[in-house]
Order: sequence, then structure tokens, then C-alpha cells
Amino acid sequence: MKIGGIMNEDERNSLQEIITHALEQMKQELGTNFDLSKVNLSELSRRTNISRGRMRKIKEDGFKVKPNGHTGKSKEHTVLRGYTGVVDSFLAKNVRNSNTIYAALQAVGYTGGKTQLKDYIRNHKYLLPAKREVVASQGSRGHRYKSKPGEQFQMDWGFVTIDTADGGSYRASCFAMMCHHCGKRYVEFFPNAKQENLFIGMIHAFRRLGIPEYVLTDNMKSIVTGRGADGHPVWNHDYEAFMDTIGFRTKLCKPRHPFTKGAVERLIRFVKDSFVNGRMFSNITDLNYEVLRWCDNQDGVRHDCVDCIPSREHAVQLYGCGKTASDDR
Repeated sequence: MKIGGIMNEDERNSLQEIITHALEQMKQELGTNFDLSKVNLSELSRRTNISRGRMRKIKEDGFKVKPNGHTGKSKEHTVLRGYTGVVDSFLAKNVRNSNTIYAALQAVGYTGGKTQLKDYIRNHKYLLPAKREVVASQGSRGHRYKSKPGEQFQMDWGFVTIDTADGGSYRASCFAMMCHHCGKRYVEFFPNAKQENLFIGMIHAFRRLGIPEYVLTDNMKSIVTGRGADGHPVWNHDYEAFMDTIGFRTKLCKPRHPFTKGAVERLIRFVKDSFVNGRMFSNITDLNYEVLRWCDNQDGVRHDCVDCIPSREHAVQLYGCGKTASDDR
């Protein structure tokens, strides 16, 4: 039995092509700021679906997928050897739980232990299907849904490179919030995505859009620290106090499930492509002044996806899209 989850040459070439393509995309996006020795491994792992641990090893090899050091080696005959086909069939179905597979092996006569089974599963994870498989179409799993006025805002962070007039550039964190009912938007840039900047961005967004019943967002550490035994989120202490003070609730999205808050994710992509791209801003203040004007212009035209002019629809609702600061005066 081969060890180490060894890939054949075709598999290595395919993996190399994926990595090379992702690096080329990042190079085109960053331009002269691209530095192969300082590539963001988290971003590269997201684009290639390769773990950061493995990508770190590939980076050490100059982003070249080299043959495994155990290529050609094999272990002596083991009890599991005659049952690897059963294990492989489970892995192909994305079943990796050793207890489940062990019970199935025992049912067909396997008398070995669980340790070598776990080793086999760990060394053959490449048999697991890709996170995003290309499969036969079964129709759309995500159906467009509507929310009531003031019911739901979507919130997210993005990260962009801003060009300056002197030929330089700097990185900025893009905070975005959008009313799901009418599509009215709010965008603000910060030097980073720390929690204090999250609170500032949310307060500014609420002053502009109103306060919704709940905010839809990702599982950020500045918002949630984990899950309790009952599966409910354990809120970050400061964020929970912030929610209680302002008077809204938060709903967390499933990872890698774009149907839940795709509107704000598309907004961030639109900001990168339509607002930032090809323009220069000397500092964050200049950037935020211009992006507010840009948001006003975008909210003043009709959007087919929500079948309205966002600024007009937002204004005619009884509470706007929630209760605004002006309602209290």
C-alpha cells in the first residue's frame, strides 16, 4: 500500500495548473504590488481549495507541486489491504468518519484495528470530492426571496488596493451594508477590519439606512466566538452589548453559501470593479467622501433586481428600512 496520499503525474500537473492560474489572477489584480514571496496564503487557499498547511509547503518549494518523498515506497501487507476498495468508496462519497467506515468494514469481515484505518483516511484525503464539484444541473437551489421593509440588512467586509496620484497604493478595508428589501446601500472604507471599525461602520450605516430587525453577516470573530452545546452562537461580549444597545438582532450565514447574503457580496465586487478600479484617492477621507456620492448616484437609478429605485422605495416606507435617527427627533 502506498503511503502519504501520493498523487500520480497527471494529478500533480492538474494541481499545478490550478495554482498557477490562481497566482496569475492575483498578479493581474494587484499589478505592480504583486510579490510572489509575500502572497496571501489565505486568499490563495480560498481560490484553490487547498489547505493553508499544504499551500505553505508548496510555497516553500517555489509554488511547484513536487512528487511526494515517499513515491515508490510501500508498506508491508496489512489487514486493511484487502478492504481499501470499501474505504475508497466511502471517501468518494465524502464520508470520512472513521467510526462509520469501521462499522462497515467489520460487517464485511475486517478484523484489524481502527488506527490503520485512520491513517489510511488521513493519507488518502485527495479521494474526497472537491468542495465545489461540477455536477449535472438539478435546477437552481437558491431562489430569490423578498424581505419586508426594515426586516433585513446584509453586512460584509471586503479588501481592496487603492491607487494614489503619485503612483503608489495602499490597502483598505471596505465595509458594506445593504437593505435587502430595496437595495439601498452604504459603503465606508477603513484602514483595517477591527471590531471598533465594524461598530463605527454599522452606526454610520444605521444613521443613513435606519435600524433593521436583524443583520445578516458572516461568522466573524468580532461578532461570534463559537457555538454552544445547543448549537446557538456564543456572541462576542462587546458585540452582544452593542446589539442590545442599538436594538437589533443578528443572523449568521453558513460558510460558502452565497444564496444567503449574495446581495452585499455582489455590492463589494461592484465597488471594486465600478468605483475603485481605474480611480485614484489620496487618503481614506477622500475615498469615503467620494464613495458616499457614488452610493447616492447608484441608489438614484432603477435596479431591476429589486424592481425599484432604492432611494425612492426606501423613503416611501412607513419606517424607511427601519427606524432612522431622524424619527427620534
